[in-house]
Amino acid sequence: MTAIGIDLGTTNSVVARGRGARKDAAVVKIHGKSGTPSVVGLRRRGDKEEFLVGTNALNFAKLDPQHTIMSVKRLMGRDFADPAVEQARRRRAYTIKAGPDGDPRAHVVMGDKAYTPIEVSTMILRHLRDGAREKIGEDIDSAVITVPAYFQEAQRAATREAGEAAGMVVKRIIDEPTAAAIAFGLEWEKGEQRRVLVYDLGGGTFDISILNAVQDDQGENHFQVLDFVGDNWLGGDDFDMLIVDRIIDWVKREAGIDPSSDTKFLYLAKEKAEEAKRDLTESDVADIIIPAAFRTAGGVGDIEMALTRDEFDAMIEPLIDKTLSLVRKALERQEISAGDVSDVILVGGSTLVPKVAASVERLFGADKVRRHIDPMDCVAIGAGILADTMRGVECAACGAVNDESSQACDQCNASLTNARATGDTHVYDVTGMALGVAAVKGGNKDAFVSIIPRGTPYPLSEPMVETFGATDGRRILVPVYEGDSLIASENHEQGVIEFDLPEEIDENTRVHVGFLFDRNRELQVTITVPGTAIEKRTTLKVDAARTKAPVRAEVDEDDISYREDLILTSEAARHFVSTYAQYLDASQTLKIENDLNRAEQTLMLSDPDECRRMTDVLNRDILGAGLATQMFLAARAASQAGPEDAQRINRSVATLQRAHAEGRAKTVQQQSLALNAMLTKVRQESAAHGEVEDAVNYDGMLRQLDEP
Repeated sequence: MTAIGIDLGTTNSVVARGRGARKDAAVVKIHGKSGTPSVVGLRRRGDKEEFLVGTNALNFAKLDPQHTIMSVKRLMGRDFADPAVEQARRRRAYTIKAGPDGDPRAHVVMGDKAYTPIEVSTMILRHLRDGAREKIGEDIDSAVITVPAYFQEAQRAATREAGEAAGMVVKRIIDEPTAAAIAFGLEWEKGEQRRVLVYDLGGGTFDISILNAVQDDQGENHFQVLDFVGDNWLGGDDFDMLIVDRIIDWVKREAGIDPSSDTKFLYLAKEKAEEAKRDLTESDVADIIIPAAFRTAGGVGDIEMALTRDEFDAMIEPLIDKTLSLVRKALERQEISAGDVSDVILVGGSTLVPKVAASVERLFGADKVRRHIDPMDCVAIGAGILADTMRGVECAACGAVNDESSQACDQCNASLTNARATGDTHVYDVTGMALGVAAVKGGNKDAFVSIIPRGTPYPLSEPMVETFGATDGRRILVPVYEGDSLIASENHEQGVIEFDLPEEIDENTRVHVGFLFDRNRELQVTITVPGTAIEKRTTLKVDAARTKAPVRAEVDEDDISYREDLILTSEAARHFVSTYAQYLDASQTLKIENDLNRAEQTLMLSDPDECRRMTDVLNRDILGAGLATQMFLAARAASQAGPEDAQRINRSVATLQRAHAEGRAKTVQQQSLALNAMLTKVRQESAAHGEVEDAVNYDGMLRQLDEP
């Protein structure tokens, strides 16, 4: 059996294999090519359907872009309500929608069926596994798969699930920058200590990782991850889309039509944009020629335009500046300067763009920048080395080495939850975001209490524990979140653990909540009652399909006011959605609907703390929905204002509504700012006369609406 490393990329994926001696690690060419397009398409011929993967799918996209899935990595582990999904919906020719039967995860449509990103990624991984098996001539049973450093836990869990569904034991999910550092570590000498910064700009994501690296006296490499920052929506795709926008502008100017809604045109423009980007790595000018690119009243039109390197550099400069800003942020968090870094590793195809490499060299010095290993291959090579050199996991109790797929030690039967990987390559990871719970803290009913802080090394040897105070009622709800905001609902919900106190335990007792982050980056949650043997253990599966299964509980008379508040707020949120639906985008609507479903479950459970929290969440939904919120506030202001002010507000609202209906975005923005100013003035005048009845901070909301 053979283990491989897989760089599962946004645009292309690469497979590599270690061969005993680490220096012999190399890319495995699938069907003769180093990179395989991360693309899946569905071809239909009569009653027959056939899935195409890789190059065949990419070619098929020219004929049927609506049923060809690209950049699915950006959808992994995301709910349909996620703003990143809404951004993808605007950019992609294929359909992205919410799942069936209440499954909130984003799904993609091929043919007449919706598929999860996990299912699409499984097809890609299976294609890579089968291609590697054919090339190597050996069966492939396991793999190390790479992900962006800033992937959330749900995205990592989704990647692991896809690998397992493709028929492989996933030995490890490793960050792409760390894998790249492993590849470059082959050249270091024994005893050398390095501080490495990995600048990883791929097709769809950007990561910065800072590591300490050393090769010990036995020739084994050790990589300690210190910190990482990143952006899951910044990469070569964004460079391409800037060129696509330039092509669209050319067509508008030369032909007087807007082709941006034509899915076939968008595919052809994107394809030529990628070619132009590659041409400009070596030439000063790229010619963009697309025959029969768009439809006109008299037939079709051709595109013949040129893009200079200077123009391209100017277009992408803001994006490069954004990456360098993140680099400086990572350095500042570690309290080091560019001069303290010994090696800068360039990773990802987008680092081949001359301006990108030149910008990094200006910051660190050209002598520190390493790019002699192909930036398109080094992540897979590092993963292949790790896959080959891993020797299993070591039991923390007895020291016995077990297979990576084992859950309990073969020798002593102890749990391998906190076992560490063994082998010739040692990687010491840290958590990218804090893990904690939503709780009431002082006057804040939606506080995020961190249990595992950001940057904590894992796997943990023992749980990290926090104690939480009195609860109202016997049902304890532990909403688990991942993120860096002090407001729980602004972070990423991982799931809710429910726990019922036995009758013999006082309902106002304190409980301990323990988090143990294991070797597979799965969260083990333990709830215990001090002084008793009561304990509840749960492994949180953050990307499992969520379905509603509420349990109805008896209503305590003391909790009626909290329930009534939530009922009234839920009714207000439903009215808000129905009244202002045309001003809400799909992701905003879905988030409110999901929160309303959670509120319904909370009412059935009758937990007062959760009732208060969900009331706050729904209020924030209403007051954080952009243009819809503005219309809501305007209606309230008009109802409370005098006749003259109400007439002014209503006229301004009517102008804004017409501009929105006609799609005049610039006018909408101008009228929106004018309406905000008017509402603020009316409210201040009303407050001066003691006429304001609302306790909500609408002035603060209006200031937020004015911000870009």
